[in-house]
Amino acid sequence: MRLAASTGMITARSEVRWFEDQIAIVIERYDRERTESGMIRVHQEDVCQSLAVLPTLKYENEGGPCARTIVELIRTFSGRSDEDVSRFVDALAFNWLIAGTDAHAKNYSMLIGAEGRARLAPLYDVASILPYGFDLQRVRLAMKIGDEYRLQDIGPHRWQKLAASLRLDAETLMRRIRDLATALPDHLADVRRTAKDQGLDHPLVARLSDAIVERSRYCLATLDPALPAAGSR
Repeated sequence: MRLAASTGMITARSEVRWFEDQIAIVIERYDRERTESGMIRVHQEDVCQSLAVLPTLKYENEGGPCARTIVELIRTFSGRSDEDVSRFVDALAFNWLIAGTDAHAKNYSMLIGAEGRARLAPLYDVASILPYGFDLQRVRLAMKIGDEYRLQDIGPHRWQKLAASLRLDAETLMRRIRDLATALPDHLADVRRTAKDQGLDHPLVARLSDAIVERSRYCLATLDPALPAAGSR
């Protein structure tokens, strides 16, 4: 989530905190608002709830919502639909870049305010499969990009197909994904340094960091064949 936030995405705020001799990752609730009369709860529905889809069907390949359905939900109910569609598509791209395979419909939500005004909630439950040794040739995303789930089979054609299905400008989308892929290694170095300074210095962090750098370069080369691919991730 820190890495996503460093690229300009709106995420749930998180930090590393010490409680005596215990270290923890603390995530601030974004569905609360402080008012003169005290703290109030902002109503939140995950996408499955908003679409009346059973939570057991949260993955697209199990009958859950696809990217186009979620974009139509946002366009119908968001008070700033263009901005929220862009944020959602950024999240799709980010999860492709980091191999975030669990970004299913229950990991996206709508915040509902007064008079039913809605906004896409900050990102949460952002995670990568990269440090755990899975064969990326077989790994699948939770939602199709274009017509493909398989991580390694998603390239420019699938992103262009997704842009067409979402009624978005394909070149603008491709430029945004290339910008993200280019920026991730530098942002990651800063995020990793901050985490270490705060006491989060586990070998898994280094493994994740190295894997994301490698994959970012691979994805960038996939999007721009003129660039040399780095590794097989």
